[in-house]
Amino acid sequence: FACQMYSTKGRRLRQFATVLAATQVRQLLPSTSAVPTLAQRVNNARKLREVYRPGFAFPAWSVDDLQSGKLEELAQTVSVYYPMDADLMEVEELVKQREPVNIAMRRLYDEGRMKEYFGYNRGAYDRSSPERLMPNIAIYCKTPMQFGNQREEVHVVNVIGFAFDSPQQPDYQHFRHKGGIRDLIQKMNQMWEYVFFCARNKELDRVYLPNVGGGAFFAGLREHCNYEWLKRESLEPVRQRYPDIEVFDLPHIPAWVFSDGRSSLKCSLLVNAWDPWSMVGNGNEGDNSLDGFFGRCTAMALLCWPLTNPYMSYQKVPAMSA
Repeated sequence: FACQMYSTKGRRLRQFATVLAATQVRQLLPSTSAVPTLAQRVNNARKLREVYRPGFAFPAWSVDDLQSGKLEELAQTVSVYYPMDADLMEVEELVKQREPVNIAMRRLYDEGRMKEYFGYNRGAYDRSSPERLMPNIAIYCKTPMQFGNQREEVHVVNVIGFAFDSPQQPDYQHFRHKGGIRDLIQKMNQMWEYVFFCARNKELDRVYLPNVGGGAFFAGLREHCNYEWLKRESLEPVRQRYPDIEVFDLPHIPAWVFSDGRSSLKCSLLVNAWDPWSMVGNGNEGDNSLDGFFGRCTAMALLCWPLTNPYMSYQKVPAMSA
């Protein structure tokens, strides 16, 4: 699994620009035939909180916000992004069939109760194999963020890095034994594309990026490859296509939002490093990853799950071939 350098050709940049200009991204709305009522969604939220182990659940105040109707308008801002060649049914399964908590393949929730309440106990990413991964997706939402007695609304896109923190991870098995470095860079390119596509689509001119996939997820590759190189090779071609969008390192969440960042929130897109298996926020207060810090202070677990938010839209997003 050697990190062999290769150059990105300008010709491919031009080809991508042509494809992007010619492609009409369709927005696909879910059927209204089986939209759950607000009472049903609140019931789903309460049952979901019961499934988490103590200390790992999303904030109780987000359920109160859902019940009072405070999330109704925000729920309709949520967009799911997925690759052009992905099957929409698989994407919908990935969005719906989430595990409450999955940290390095440790499932810190009651699987029996999850099965009883929602009809499944393992996430849809379990259908991946060494030969083929389920699609990589992202979800944008505008969410309340609460820190002590302070509250703001923020734009967040949840993108999923590739997980090498356990040999049991489908990503580990696929890329270490089948996919290879070029495949990984191409898929990371699609991941970054979601961020900049979202920023432009939502008319936001600042992006705050973390090292998605560069923390605990990178453990199984650290001896074989350099994350900064992977990030540069996959991210820079995307940045070149969006010269109007400013890029900054993501500061500490949530403290920055309620201090230096407060004045620029309306034009800023914050990027969360999500997990291929879990609800947004993963282990929340019990999880010291970036995802956990976002989860413990927002309503994204409920806004980004179809059983508590039936209003999400689905958009295909093109990416340049690596």
